[in-house]
Amino acid sequence: MSTCRPTFIDDDDGYLRWVTTHNDGFIVNTYRRPSAAYLRLHRATCPMIQGRPANGSRWTATYIKVCGSSSELESWAKDDVGGDLWPCPRCL
Repeated sequence: MSTCRPTFIDDDDGYLRWVTTHNDGFIVNTYRRPSAAYLRLHRATCPMIQGRPANGSRWTATYIKVCGSSSELESWAKDDVGGDLWPCPRCL
C-alpha cells in the first residue's frame, strides 16, 4: 500500500484549509469508497472543487477528496484503488 496522503471525509473545513495552503497541489474527487470507476483529478486551484459546492452543500460528504502531488495520486489510484485518474477537462 502506498504512503498516506490527506484524505477528507466529512471534513469540509479541513479540506478547504488544505486547498488554500496547497495551491500547487492536486485533488482526486472520488466516491466515499474509492472506486476505479470514478477518480477525477483536479488542480487545487480548479473552480470545480473549491468555493461553494455546485451540487449540494458539502464537499466531503457524498464524495471524498484525496490530496497530494500528481505522482502520489497516480500511484495511489493504481496501487490502492486499481484504477487510473481522469484529468478534469477544465483545469488539466
